This record gives sequence, C-alpha cells and structure tokens, in this order.
Amino acid sequence: MRAVIKQRARTARQGSPRNKAEPASGSQTAYERAYVALREAVLAGHFEPGEVLTLRSLVTLLGVGTMPAREALKRLTSEGAFEALPNRSARVPVLSRRQVKQILDLRGQLEGNAAYLAAQNITLLQIERLRQIQQEVSACAPAGDIKAYAVRNMEFHFEIYRIADNPVLLTLIQALWLRMAPLLTSTLQLFSRDRKLLGRIGVGHHEKLLEAFQHRDPVAAEKAMRDDLITPTQFPGYWEAVDAKAGEPSA
Repeated sequence: MRAVIKQRARTARQGSPRNKAEPASGSQTAYERAYVALREAVLAGHFEPGEVLTLRSLVTLLGVGTMPAREALKRLTSEGAFEALPNRSARVPVLSRRQVKQILDLRGQLEGNAAYLAAQNITLLQIERLRQIQQEVSACAPAGDIKAYAVRNMEFHFEIYRIADNPVLLTLIQALWLRMAPLLTSTLQLFSRDRKLLGRIGVGHHEKLLEAFQHRDPVAAEKAMRDDLITPTQFPGYWEAVDAKAGEPSA
C-alpha cells in the first residue's frame, strides 16, 4: 500500500495523473500533492474501515513533510474521509447499516443523474476510453485482485462523472465516495474467492452503461448506474459484513 500511495504523490508532483477526480497541476504545492495523493488513496479503497492513521505514518506514506501531511489530513477529515482522534491521529469511519443505506440512496440519485448527463455529452472517443478502463476492471476479476479492481472501478466511475460536466455534482459525488470507498473494498473481499461473482459485480452493469452511452440513452444509463451501485448489497453476506465492521448484531 505504501508504494501505491507514494506513486500517487509522485504522479501528482509530475502533474500528469491518470483518471483522477481532479487533474493535478505541475505547480502544486507540497500540501496540494499530499491532499491529492491521500484523497485518491481513500477513493481507491486503500484504507480499511476503522483503520487508524498517525501523522507520522502519513509523512512516511506520502513522502512529504509534517505540515503538508497534517493539512491534507485536516482537510480530508473536514470532508468526511476521516474522523479526528487525539494525539494528531485519525480513523477511517466505520459505517452502520443505516448509514450505508442512506449513503447508497444519495449515491443512486447523484451518480444516476451524472450517468444521465454523461449519456447526453459523451463522444465516441470518451466511450472508447471507458471501454479500455472496463477491460482492466474485467481483467482483475479472474485474478481476484480486489485492490486493483477497486482502483480501476473508481477510475471507470469518475471518468463518467467528469463527462457529465457538472462540477458541483462531481464534488458531491466525491464526498460520498470518500465516506463509502473503504467499506466497498472491504466488503468486496467477501467475493474475492468467487471469481464469477466478482465478475458479475464489475462487468454486467458497466457493460449496460457502455451500451447506453453508445446509443445516447440517458434513461438506460441512469438505470444501469443505479443498478451497479446497489448490486453488491444483494449478495449473501454483504449486510452481515457491514454489521460486523460496525460491531452491531445482524438484523
């Protein structure tokens, strides 16, 4: 994990990120580089719910000084990605079943709307780019590589949200992803031994999205996106895993 996050920090420093929620600038400050790298690590599911991060560990992970690391952590805490703890440390939030359902409801509305707008805006070149990313998503399933799967899945989704061309909507979507991404990757571990099941999660609805984009069908794109978000919750063991993470008895 350390190598991945450091690579993200180096990429931000070089000003040529690949499929990020926001493009980096070559003139970024150390704080901005630290923020981008840490934010992308959260979005890509590199942290577990309940994981505690110290300032010292972040300095090492990000390869920056204490002040940039502290400011990046402070900003992401204000955005809901972390919860502040004493002694300059922070914890990845642990979500209850009720919170997950609330977030998924909001994500369905916002990300469904983004898919709707993207279907109206998308170009053939952008569709081809999405197909390339989806091929990488699909390749992760046979290997059961959850971490790589989470990264590519994030790239696929945020490519769509940028195509929607609504900066306010993108900001709101990103805020919910910062809350949800650690849990998503954690629960996907449930399916890592069932390669066919993992493939169903990452292939079926993505292909329907691509088909809707090809036909410029906003309604179909919105439905495919909503279905994609809710599918993991329908598999056996998902909600039990959420309850276990939250330390709650299963309903």
